Amino acid sequence: MIYPQVSQLSANSAGILNVIRNESSLAYQQAVPTVEQTTESIKAAGTAILGFKPRMNEFVNMVNRIAAVVVTSKMYQNPLAFMKKGKLEFGETIEEVFVSLAKGTPYDPASSPSTVFKRNLPDVRTMFHQMNLQTYYPITISFQQLKQAFTSLNGVRSLIEDIVQQVYSAAYYDEYIMTKYTFAVLILNGSIAVNTVPGISDSDTARQNVRAVKALSNSMRFMSSSYTMANVPTFTEPQDMYCIITSDFSAWVDVEVLAQAFNMDKATFAGQQVLIDSFSFNQGELDRLDMLLADDPNYERLGADDLAALETVKCMVCDRRFPQIYDNLDMYAENYNATGLYWNENFHVWRTYSASPFSNAAITSTTTPSVTSVTVAGEKTVHVGSTYQYVATVTTGKLTNKGVTWSITPTTNVEINQNGQVTFKSGASGSYTIKATSVADNTKSGSATATIS
Repeated sequence: MIYPQVSQLSANSAGILNVIRNESSLAYQQAVPTVEQTTESIKAAGTAILGFKPRMNEFVNMVNRIAAVVVTSKMYQNPLAFMKKGKLEFGETIEEVFVSLAKGTPYDPASSPSTVFKRNLPDVRTMFHQMNLQTYYPITISFQQLKQAFTSLNGVRSLIEDIVQQVYSAAYYDEYIMTKYTFAVLILNGSIAVNTVPGISDSDTARQNVRAVKALSNSMRFMSSSYTMANVPTFTEPQDMYCIITSDFSAWVDVEVLAQAFNMDKATFAGQQVLIDSFSFNQGELDRLDMLLADDPNYERLGADDLAALETVKCMVCDRRFPQIYDNLDMYAENYNATGLYWNENFHVWRTYSASPFSNAAITSTTTPSVTSVTVAGEKTVHVGSTYQYVATVTTGKLTNKGVTWSITPTTNVEINQNGQVTFKSGASGSYTIKATSVADNTKSGSATATIS
């Protein structure tokens, strides 16, 4: 099972100093001696570094690089980091392309002369995932800190630990929160399919929850559009399926039991089972979201009802391609303040947080999705040759899909798309009924009447 982890720094100060020396310029290597793990040797290296300003700047730059690449300590490891798809070296947008199934056509030799040159374009859909988080983490390194780092055996190591503790732990923790928030928005919007389960209070209800997870994992192996946000048909191989569970769900369900539900051996499944604290957010996480998304005009702080609804989610089964999370930039920028004798370091972190509408994902929750009503608004008097936009308002309970499918009657000389746009073609006359039917509950619908002027 994937847990949040803390990595331990194994290198000592001498080892770190020698790595920095090996990665630095020739002039630095000539001026700074190779270091032994003794106080005298470390002080000698410090004297050489602190005695020349350009060498100090190079050392500080390398400290940041070593902290980022070579050694880490006391650093919170994001348990959802496995979902990241890599780094975008150039640009701010990634295009995801999905090619749907080809249509089967009955064999008819008699019609072949008229269809031999007919175009049959594939159903190709695209989704653009845009970079949506740019933040930075400031930290100050003073000359006094730098000087003290060379006065003890573990001083340099402690300096790097301080940098990592403050900067990288914060960045990876925020990455975890943002990944959860990406899921939370989709869950609250009803974009992710829900399998309703009872609350776990004993072994019997625990088994019912496991059965629900097993049902999802089994269903996703077969071609279906039930678990994709774009309602396109797809399937997920067992090795590409991940099970994200909350800590309280895990307390009731043994790993071996879940492994059996996924038809995997325990060792294999352990790598695909991910533990998180909750799909909801505590006060500290909400405060960090407020900080990270302060400039996002679309951000709204999650309310008590939202948090309560997310708390009912116990498990998410998803394809490894469902999260679309990319690193756009990880870079240090610095300024030296000669008056104050300190370096202001800024660790810039740019990320893309999104999800694929073409990949499987579903949750188990004690909440039952429900639709109260559907209403349709739009022009009542229309003209031939014009296009009009009709809008459906769907009143629902929590975690319920607010999507609708559109239809119109009669169908002659008129065209309607699935965005609610209606075009009245030449020859249209009389009155038409524009209907929106709930995706979540097809017994709920609403309609409006349009009359040709």
